[in-house]
Amino acid sequence: MHIQPHNCQHLIADIQLLLDGELDRHKENRVRTEMEHCPTCLQYYNSHTVYKKTISEKVTRMSCGHDFKENLLSKIRGL
Repeated sequence: MHIQPHNCQHLIADIQLLLDGELDRHKENRVRTEMEHCPTCLQYYNSHTVYKKTISEKVTRMSCGHDFKENLLSKIRGL
């Protein structure tokens, strides 16, 4: 079995897939193991994890109220 040398650009592409939940368990484990050996890739993972969490929290907090939703749905149904 031939193991390719570490390439941050390739691993970062896989980290993006990992963060989006698009990797199978085997590939996810490989990516996690490889990034543990590269401070640059680990920093990328950590910073993007925090970024995604922050954005998710802001989007959740900005949801509209129940009355607004009902009024909007009523107007859409009336079209």
